[in-house]
Amino acid sequence: MKPDLFIYPYKWDERRPYQDGMLLFVPEYYQEHVAFGRLRLEQVFENQNPVYVEFCSGNGEWIIERALENPDVNWIAVEKQFRRAKQIFSKAKRAGLKNLFIVTGEALTFTRYYLNDSAITKTFVNFPDPWPKDRHAKHRLIQAPFAKELSRILIPNEKSLFVTDHPTYAQQMIAVMQEDEAFTASHPKPYFITDRENYGSSYFKNLWNRLGRTIHYIEYVNGS
Repeated sequence: MKPDLFIYPYKWDERRPYQDGMLLFVPEYYQEHVAFGRLRLEQVFENQNPVYVEFCSGNGEWIIERALENPDVNWIAVEKQFRRAKQIFSKAKRAGLKNLFIVTGEALTFTRYYLNDSAITKTFVNFPDPWPKDRHAKHRLIQAPFAKELSRILIPNEKSLFVTDHPTYAQQMIAVMQEDEAFTASHPKPYFITDRENYGSSYFKNLWNRLGRTIHYIEYVNGS
């Protein structure tokens, strides 16, 4: 599929999960995800390499860089906003990447219905929408149901990393992960660090660094 053909594959009233090569469309307000079946990642990537997932991939700068630097790792970019997923697709095509699978859809839905148990080696959540108003906080991704799904899909003793500039959301992330018995913090209390060498760049990381905001790196090990 060429970048200019990266369009929704269905009308609203005909929406359904749809895979085209290294792309997967996961529709919203849809109740039949189970019928599609969970992905067989060894068939998707045509190899047995470890699979890393980035949630909230934005315009793809971070994951494109990582996929180019680590060709022996398979990468999945999950981005809810269609226009941003299209940017990732275009960048991946220009870079000639064969180890990047792009998902346009909601992160919890994709994780819950499309990924098998113990299929993923590492997960990253980079600068998820903080939904800063109190009345909107219920929409934040990092809550108990998502943590439960991360534990299910991760290989035991592997890691999930969360990155945010938003101090309130950082504390919520820590509270959620501390409450989940499957996970153990990689860092001692206060359970985050503010610098991570060679982590890579992204639009939001560069923006918040310029504005002088503190970046929180929060890492947990899956013990289940």
